[in-house]
Amino acid sequence: MQPDAARQGAAMSAADAALLDVIATPIVITHLATTDILFANAAAKALFERPADLPAGHRTDHLYADANLRGELIQRLRRDGSIQNFEIEFQSFTGRRFWGLLSGRATKYEGADALVASIVDISAQKEREVQLAQATEQLRVQAASTAQLNHELKRQRQVAITASRAKSDFLARMSHELRSPLNAILGFSEVIAGRVFGADGTARYEDYARNINQAGTHLLELINDILDLSKVEAGEMQLSLEPIELKELINSSVQLMTPIAEKRGVQLVVDLGRSPLSLVADRRRLRQMVVNLVSNAIKFTLAGGTVMITAHQAQGNIVIDVADSGIGMTPDQVKVALQPFGQVPTDSPYAQTGTGLGLPIVDSLVKLHGGKLDIQSTPNVGTTVTLTIPKVR
Repeated sequence: MQPDAARQGAAMSAADAALLDVIATPIVITHLATTDILFANAAAKALFERPADLPAGHRTDHLYADANLRGELIQRLRRDGSIQNFEIEFQSFTGRRFWGLLSGRATKYEGADALVASIVDISAQKEREVQLAQATEQLRVQAASTAQLNHELKRQRQVAITASRAKSDFLARMSHELRSPLNAILGFSEVIAGRVFGADGTARYEDYARNINQAGTHLLELINDILDLSKVEAGEMQLSLEPIELKELINSSVQLMTPIAEKRGVQLVVDLGRSPLSLVADRRRLRQMVVNLVSNAIKFTLAGGTVMITAHQAQGNIVIDVADSGIGMTPDQVKVALQPFGQVPTDSPYAQTGTGLGLPIVDSLVKLHGGKLDIQSTPNVGTTVTLTIPKVR
């Protein structure tokens, strides 16, 4: 620990201090204990804007923006004996604040322990530092914003690329799906028109006519599904909302599918509970959703299996479940099934029939009603498709 620094410095007299008056750097001598101003040269008086009529011995406490800072400064002075380039915010006699760079040492002035210090006004430098910090922060914010914008542009570009690929894939699949029934219609009709089997081929012509009818029916279903899907995606499909008694709609929809289920050896079970179930929806589109889901469930269920249709009310929604004991799907296969024309390869002899647009249409229609579709499926166990639809839009 060093002894009191005031006893180490060289003593100064008033005559010595007078020589400092002509120096351009502001110099102040203050009493260590009382903070009284013992001497200030002309440059210091100008810096602190000291009034000419101010009496000698004025204290300096109020000249520090932080009054406690002088105490810290004196502690460092007593510890180290001197201070170099200590940044302090001052306040002039007129109240103007400015930053100063203080360097000083302890001394004896007219027998009193004192601090002799030079002060350089660095306000302009501090202002530049503040401006630089603000500019740096602004650049940082702009850089972050630019990075975010670039990320968003990349994301949108990827979305556009994905959409373009999906469109190309959709057109390719649609072309294939349309061409197959058209080829059948053209081929069979040419055979009949050309009477390839002669006058005795009536039975075969009748078979070909039935094939033409089936191909035409499939083609019409395909076109209707494509139109429905495109209308939904283009935002052009308008719902005709009305109050609907759900039990009646489900029962009548299941009756339409009963002959197909019986033909394929699949049991249909309907359990709608005892409570009334009603909602506001588009009757035709709601029936379309139910029929599509039941048709899909029958398609992927082998003979001896079961398809169960249930419905209940939950938290202001109507929940419809179509569960089958069929062949099930993996998560990746579920994604495929939700794509337009998506055909999941399975062991079911009926899996490749249909347009491949059933689930995508149901997904689009339920969203149009403000609801959602959920698929839970396990290979060789079965699939449960759930429609959640608000009771009132």
